[in-house]
Amino acid sequence: MAARRPPSVAQREQHAPGSVRVRDAILGQQRRLRTAAKRLDKAGASEIHDSRVAARRLRSMLKTFRPLLDAEHARLYRADLRSFAHALGEAREADVRRELLTSVSLDDGRISPTAHRRLLALLERSCVASRERLGPRIASPEWATLGAALERQRAGGPLVVERNAGMAEVLALVCRAWRRPVRLLRRRPRGVAELHELRLAFKHCRYALEPVADIAPRETERLLRRLRAAQDCIGDHRDTLLAERWVKEHEPALGSALVARLDVGLRDREKALRRDAARRAARVLEAWQEWRAATRPVRKAGRPSPQ
Repeated sequence: MAARRPPSVAQREQHAPGSVRVRDAILGQQRRLRTAAKRLDKAGASEIHDSRVAARRLRSMLKTFRPLLDAEHARLYRADLRSFAHALGEAREADVRRELLTSVSLDDGRISPTAHRRLLALLERSCVASRERLGPRIASPEWATLGAALERQRAGGPLVVERNAGMAEVLALVCRAWRRPVRLLRRRPRGVAELHELRLAFKHCRYALEPVADIAPRETERLLRRLRAAQDCIGDHRDTLLAERWVKEHEPALGSALVARLDVGLRDREKALRRDAARRAARVLEAWQEWRAATRPVRKAGRPSPQ
């Protein structure tokens, strides 16, 4: 897509439907991020999760609709959002690991109550330690600088510089976001690295679809539902692999017998999730093709007529 010139005075007075849609989606996500970030001082599992999701959603929107935005403004904003979300990653992983391993231990009838309590204690210490490392970071001058940068981006000049984008152009950008996952899906991914790459692509596509969910609502809802199911399953698979690694790294504290039992449960879970992830991912492609067909009239309506 060709580089855009700054809008003229006449253009600035116009607000085409596509430009309004993108602007409102970004503003809405900025509000959600600000609300979530204000609650981070509690550092609870939900506060950390909500803040990371809000930052990822906004960062993804800035990528999808980049041709309609101020390029440098959007680039800097995305870098700040990535730093923000990355800072919360350790605490979030500790929360997920505690829930997962607690469940695996309870499901295994051969793990003694004493060993289970030992596991819970170690998991709790891991969560507390991640909060202890996060607390000073949130209170640090670097974090304040990051927060100020995000606030400047939120309150700064308009990100959307293209005011004449129609819905056809916005839908074309959403379609473009699907190039990578469609290539992956056609290879029928089953390996760990491929599934992880597909999960990241699915997240981006889901966030891209949300601002246009009212166009072909039946097909969009089906596609979003299948995206969420596949993404969650692949995410659970990745969490299981990370938990396996953590258990092996903490064998001295857990004991070899407990590690062996947890390893059995985690391996069984990993195999089942990998099969399920591949099955759910395959169903996304069909729903995507239906969505493309349903939105084709809107996309074609915005194309210039042949001379």
